[in-house]
Amino acid sequence: MKPSNAILFLLPLVATAVPLSSPNPGAEAVAELLPRADATCYLHSEALPSQGCDTTPFSGSRKRTVTGGDRFGVRCTARGKPFGSQGYTKWDWVPGWGCWIWAGWTQIGCENGLPYYDDYRRCL
Repeated sequence: MKPSNAILFLLPLVATAVPLSSPNPGAEAVAELLPRADATCYLHSEALPSQGCDTTPFSGSRKRTVTGGDRFGVRCTARGKPFGSQGYTKWDWVPGWGCWIWAGWTQIGCENGLPYYDDYRRCL
């Protein structure tokens, strides 16, 4: 009988010592999540036929083929190898596919409001 009385006495003390919920995340943690929303993009009509989505913005190694009917999320943009007749160096990071699309192929406004980095690894 005595061990069960001791358990009944200690159980409420132990239960009140354990927190029921975790603290709210700091404002910094929430602010870090907000800019991570992806912009929905697609290839503009002059980019047809299909184009490539490369492993890095410098590699030229195609990971995936992108067609005019594809829609994809772009998280941020970064400097990469010059491409096209004007030597345009902006590339879009597509996290869902894990590859980079040259920004000259995407529709106007695709990158609006997205962060731009000189070092593409900051997008990853």
